[in-house]
Amino acid sequence: MTFKTNKAIPILILFILMGLLITACNAGEPEIDVDAQRTGFAQTADAQATQTAQAQPTATNTPEPSPTPAATDTPEVTETAEETATESPESTTEATPTTQTVVGNDSAAWIAQDPPDNTEFTLGQEFTVTWTLENIGASTWNTNYYIQFAYGEELGANDDKVFLPYPVPPNTNVQISVDLVAPDTAGEKRSNWRLFNSSDVNFYEFYVIVDVVEE
Repeated sequence: MTFKTNKAIPILILFILMGLLITACNAGEPEIDVDAQRTGFAQTADAQATQTAQAQPTATNTPEPSPTPAATDTPEVTETAEETATESPESTTEATPTTQTVVGNDSAAWIAQDPPDNTEFTLGQEFTVTWTLENIGASTWNTNYYIQFAYGEELGANDDKVFLPYPVPPNTNVQISVDLVAPDTAGEKRSNWRLFNSSDVNFYEFYVIVDVVEE
């Protein structure tokens, strides 16, 4: 009987040790807190949502354009002073009026005259008139060009041709002199002359005016 009791003690100790071992193993495994896991999942989701919101650009309100002010009509400029036309001063030397007929390349212009118009001469007085004419055409006037009395007071010129003394290229001038005689009657006398080319075609007209007085 004593032999059985001594043999049972080791077996009891073995069971106690196994029980302690099992208890120790169960104590090493933590218990799962379901509520804690749910709270952790919720916090993780909130954190991810916050990071996502921060990563996205913040929408800014675009200011509406301010209305463009309506265009105002520019006031018209009112002239306060009347415009006055400025007249060129009259020439002190009266140019001899001429009649120009352009023939082909022939064209002329009156430049000067000596003596000037309305110079006084006595009855029957002899004098010389010199005209300066410019060639403004494209042809050269040769010595077959001439001037000739046309109408009005002959002043002793008759119908004689007065040929040019030398050739006259374009843009140059020539002086032509004619000996005249004042008539026997007093008053203003006008003698008209024409310029002819070598084909006897006149293309320019000019004149001289003299005042004939008694002594």
